[in-house]
Amino acid sequence: MSRTRICAIRKADVDFRYHYKLDDSGQKLVGRLFGGVGLPYGNSDALPFVKQYFAGGAYSVRAFQIRSLGPGTYDPESNDNSSYFDQAGDIRLEGNLEYRFPIVQYVNGAVFADAGNVWLIQENEAIPGGKFSSNFINELGVGTGIGLRIDIQGFVIRFDLAAPLKRPAYNWEFEYDQPVFNFAIGYPF
Repeated sequence: MSRTRICAIRKADVDFRYHYKLDDSGQKLVGRLFGGVGLPYGNSDALPFVKQYFAGGAYSVRAFQIRSLGPGTYDPESNDNSSYFDQAGDIRLEGNLEYRFPIVQYVNGAVFADAGNVWLIQENEAIPGGKFSSNFINELGVGTGIGLRIDIQGFVIRFDLAAPLKRPAYNWEFEYDQPVFNFAIGYPF
């Protein structure tokens, strides 16, 4: 007897960005708020891996390595059966604020702060602390840093150096001695 498994999902994202021009020299204050949720339905128990959310990396919370944040307060170092790629979730919340300024022609600088995390909708015993709860605000990863952008007619090469201010499972502590370097093409948002 064969059985067909249909993987069906509902997914919604909201991405709000605001660019505020401070003066005519090219100084800008740029903000971003992102929220997303994906719900499996039908006979699916989880979102397909390619549809799950992750946090950290050059286009997310830059003070953390890619896919290294969350879900929730989950700490892979305290779990023996952890996998780097298991750090994804069904819900993602993120906020970014960046001050951009010109340095010399084609070279711009930035100072930024990022906060965010991912969570699971349903409890997963393999990922303790990953379920979304009313305490989500205390489970955000927060980081700050500086960046250098080489912008030649809209083609941007970006270098960011950031350090965590708060890890989701820990208290506030500026980890300036553990910076994360990100190299990327294009602006983060």
